[in-house]
Amino acid sequence: MPTLRPFAASLLLLAACGSDHTAPSSPLAGRYTATVFRVTPTGQGEIDVLAAGGTLSITISVTNGTTGLLTVPAALTGAGDFSASMAGSAAILSGGVRFQQTEETFVRDLTWTHNGTSLSVTDQVLLTASYTLVLTKQ
Repeated sequence: MPTLRPFAASLLLLAACGSDHTAPSSPLAGRYTATVFRVTPTGQGEIDVLAAGGTLSITISVTNGTTGLLTVPAALTGAGDFSASMAGSAAILSGGVRFQQTEETFVRDLTWTHNGTSLSVTDQVLLTASYTLVLTKQ
């Protein structure tokens, strides 16, 4: 039995060491909520979507998966209330951050700037409107 003791002690020592290795975490990870959400349709005045009752929130996981919700009230859509899931993923590219989502919204078509505490776009033009948004990390 004496020859088994060093072996058993080695196993116990290895088991006690565990692993300090953790999966890499995305610098984007966190919950973001719109604190600025303005849209300016071509030839029209600026619309403050938040003041009108709209919302945008996106949660980005440590693996860059996304969840969240975009809502725009009927008063701004000209039809019924609009809502869209923000499910998908976020990608860090050389030019900024892009969202890859199933839902077809302006969110996935904009290139976002990340500064550590927020994601933002300033006066980006898509088709017939200009967008300025700040999503602040909560």
